[in-house]
Amino acid sequence: MSARRRSMKITLQGIKQINLSFCPFDRYAGTGEVRQYYNRVSSPVVKKSNPECQINIKVLHDNSQPIINVLFTDSEERTYYPRIMTLSNIMRDIDTVTRRKLSEQGTPVNYGVEYRY
Repeated sequence: MSARRRSMKITLQGIKQINLSFCPFDRYAGTGEVRQYYNRVSSPVVKKSNPECQINIKVLHDNSQPIINVLFTDSEERTYYPRIMTLSNIMRDIDTVTRRKLSEQGTPVNYGVEYRY
């Protein structure tokens, strides 16, 4: 029996700003998830879904906790801690919130790319 692959669609619609911070020398979990998330949202195909979305990355050297902070266009802010959440759960939550907000505005969702994991 083979493992079933799942897919995750990514869009930056409805997102104003993404702030990522991590310490590359952190010996705990979470740093890899921030790097993977950055690689996914900074790809040209995903950026096309909202070219005005700012993606800021802050590399720290203080052994601090990695953080993914998302600011939506309606000024709602959500902070995710990859040490306690998996990347797929973080991406799923961001997608759910984004789809809900866009449906409330009556805007169709334009997905940039679909990732398999």
